[in-house]
Amino acid sequence: MKKQIINISILLMYSALCFASSPKWLTDLEKAFPTVDYVRVVGEGNSESSAKKSALSELSSYFNQTITSQTHALKSIERDNFSYIEKGDVRQNLITSTKSDLFSVQYTNSVYDKRNEKYYVCAYLSRKDVWTVISQKMAVLINSCKSSLRQVNKETEIFNQLIQFNRTEQLYSVFYLLYEMALAIYPHQCSEYTSFAEKFVSELSALSSIRVQATIKVIVNGDKQNRINGKICSLLSQNGITVAETNARYVLNTDVLWNESQFNGIYSSIPQIQITVRNKNTGLASYATKCEKLSAYNQETIEQIAIANLEEKLEERFITECFQ
Repeated sequence: MKKQIINISILLMYSALCFASSPKWLTDLEKAFPTVDYVRVVGEGNSESSAKKSALSELSSYFNQTITSQTHALKSIERDNFSYIEKGDVRQNLITSTKSDLFSVQYTNSVYDKRNEKYYVCAYLSRKDVWTVISQKMAVLINSCKSSLRQVNKETEIFNQLIQFNRTEQLYSVFYLLYEMALAIYPHQCSEYTSFAEKFVSELSALSSIRVQATIKVIVNGDKQNRINGKICSLLSQNGITVAETNARYVLNTDVLWNESQFNGIYSSIPQIQITVRNKNTGLASYATKCEKLSAYNQETIEQIAIANLEEKLEERFITECFQ
């Protein structure tokens, strides 16, 4: 009996020591980082680095869930399929991007739990600090959005209107992403931004007919398997630009050059593409790119790789160079 009491006492002492050595954020997160002042999460992993990654993932999940719950604000801004709700991975990129100083995510020192063989780390953000940065950036973006929209209305050429409209949309999309984050930080302080978003998206929606007016006929010379034509038309459609076979306002001319050769049974190709967008008299935009030299023993293989490489190049820069 005495031995059992001693064993129990030892266990209690061990538990007390473990509890005492644990940091406050691990035993009582709310006391260490009050919700009213911080966004904070605890991550765990088999190493300190994996625990940090887990914490970042949890931090992103917090924003995603909190933003989704703010449906009363978000739904009022979705009109006529003109939605700017971003995907979760975009939010995570914004939080974790090493190129962005928007969020200064801080970490506690890691703790290793021998019993669970796990590392624990707390990642946290000061709501006040994040709000200061977000509100400043949103103020700048609001002015940029308004200025860009005024420029859309000043343009007389439909194509130039289209380009400026696309730029305005991009600016607004950046603003909207920050607005979502602001809702997750201080939802009750966002009424000014909600009012701007509702009004601005309505103005954008009213101007969206520009895309319908800026109809484009696509002509591709030197195409193989009609793949390049299909890719260009697909990219235009994905970006809301109307492709038309007849009565188009603009013509997009594309020359595909394969630069093929054959020597000692080895086939080579240096595929390149040249694109111009014109109205009746004037060139309005252009894009050109060249792939690295390809070589293979089979001509069909070269052709398939060349087409795939050109499609990849088009995805990377074509829309940006010609329409933004």
